Amino acid sequence: MNGLDECINKSLDILIESETFLSHELKHLFKSFKEEKIDAGFSFGKLCCLHFEAFSNSRNNDIYKIAAAVELLILSFDIIDDLQDKDSDNSWSRTPELSLNVALAMLIMASKTIDETSFEHKRAAIKILEECALKSISGQQLDLLNNCRDEDSYVQMITLKSGSLTAMSCLIGEVLAKGEVSQEVEAYGKYIGIIQQIKNDIQSLKAWGPKNDLLNKRFSLPIIYLLSQKNDVSKSVADYYNDDIVTILDHKEAENELTNGGAIRYALTVKNVYKLKAISYLENVELNDLAKDYLQKLIK
Repeated sequence: MNGLDECINKSLDILIESETFLSHELKHLFKSFKEEKIDAGFSFGKLCCLHFEAFSNSRNNDIYKIAAAVELLILSFDIIDDLQDKDSDNSWSRTPELSLNVALAMLIMASKTIDETSFEHKRAAIKILEECALKSISGQQLDLLNNCRDEDSYVQMITLKSGSLTAMSCLIGEVLAKGEVSQEVEAYGKYIGIIQQIKNDIQSLKAWGPKNDLLNKRFSLPIIYLLSQKNDVSKSVADYYNDDIVTILDHKEAENELTNGGAIRYALTVKNVYKLKAISYLENVELNDLAKDYLQKLIK
């Protein structure tokens, strides 16, 4: 897998350097933002590559450009998300006006890069990228409105925001190889996004810092569960979330309730429901061992 990361990273460097319409300053920011992504790995690009290789009968090194294009879209959304939430310590948050231009350039370069490859079905890939990007933006809008306060509406929101992007990565690889997409790949791709978002939501609550959803009065599955309980802690949290009431949140009490009161267990249970759904679809798709092993790790 490290080899895939290296190929995608190299393709990103080439795309940035060879784009004639980017100024020197934009290229410098572009590269610095991309460098911050390296340690986390290029999971979306890898999903694209692995699905292309699993379904293709021939080799085409342009798939690394496609994977880089997918990662450009993902990074642009990460930057915009952080600028909107104002809770990130990434370098792009220190220069929001300049960073927004980089994010806009990334969005345009994503589809432009795909269009400039040699794939027969590149127009279908661009269509998938555009449709899934719009779904994700709709999910981001719902997230910013912060009105998803029950399980169904919250899962619907993260399906749009996160599930669309993981499904997109799988489907682009599939359509480039086959000229068509399958319901099974779309389904488990979407469920992987839901699973990863729930895991991120749980992780957010383990650190009492700027990205903590509870501190930021954001809703996630553990918090939705906590607020549904009729006890002193849930009432205190509800008062904290109510801007009309001045209250100080006792974070130790809240942390204890989240951990020991069933909220985290509830979120893990919901995550496991989607894990089983993803596995059931994955079992019906013929993939090579490398792709299947990687997907199984994401589903855990």
